[in-house]
Amino acid sequence: MTAAQSIGLIINPMAGRDIRRLVAHASLQSGPEKALVAKRIMAGIAAVPGIEILVPEDLYGFFAWLKDDVQRDFAITLVPHPLGDEDSTTLWVNMLVDAGARALIVVGGDGTQRNVAQAAPQVPVLPVAGGTNNVACYLGDQTAAGYAVARYLADELDPAQVGQRAKLCHITLPRGNEELALIDVALTRQNYTGAMAIWDPDDVMALVLTAADPVRPGLSNVAGYQHPLGFGDDRGLYLAMGPEGAPVPSVLAPGLVASFRVAEARSLNLDEPICLTAPERGGSLALDGERTVVLRPGDAVTVRIRRDGPLVLDPSRILTANFV
Repeated sequence: MTAAQSIGLIINPMAGRDIRRLVAHASLQSGPEKALVAKRIMAGIAAVPGIEILVPEDLYGFFAWLKDDVQRDFAITLVPHPLGDEDSTTLWVNMLVDAGARALIVVGGDGTQRNVAQAAPQVPVLPVAGGTNNVACYLGDQTAAGYAVARYLADELDPAQVGQRAKLCHITLPRGNEELALIDVALTRQNYTGAMAIWDPDDVMALVLTAADPVRPGLSNVAGYQHPLGFGDDRGLYLAMGPEGAPVPSVLAPGLVASFRVAEARSLNLDEPICLTAPERGGSLALDGERTVVLRPGDAVTVRIRRDGPLVLDPSRILTANFV
């Protein structure tokens, strides 16, 4: 089996299990349900002869269990886990690419796909919805997703013709280090990470967005109705909240509608810097919906949006490539 015939498959076992199960009406994604998702994707891949499926070994044993569960129907290879390394999506991406995967299918929400972007894979990726908020993800049929990526390899398609580079928010922190976000950066009043997820609109002071879709839940939904922003648009968006702003109803999570007061909204050019400053009691940055960075009082961070993320495959363009 050659490396050119290998697809890496990652299912985040923890995706779709955060506190928004309690504060909203989002469904709980169980291990068996994730196994069904994997089987649907594998069925699509198996429809194209000669494609190997690689999955990472993990310390929780999810992928080893999955391999045993599907071995009668699908041939998959378990990539050994490096000794001493803790499990993470970023680690698994590197494991699979190093093992010869020429494309990746990653099931999880926006937080999972952010971790993929942090790994900076040099192979194309198809992000498949599997979390609470899935703005960055393909929402279509999972069997079609597997079939499309297998066809991409078998037909030796040009990735630039059937996908595009994702936009990324590059966040420069006060001490000079950098973080990344795929969809949204939120400046919040909470000066701790806590349960990480954001569900109270009063916590949010400002947003920087790479996408805004009116029908996909998440912080980016705040701009989706009045300022829709697509992945193909070479720009971003800045929103500032304030009591003087008009209330904007937003689908913050599945089953949760909240109202944000948007005082300012303006377009951002690619690589245009925007400064976010923590309030006098400190605050935090939520990256793709999860509080990640705690800020000291008055800390200033700079955000720039660039089109330098993973190359994201489009199943529709792949499956119609030989017919148009």
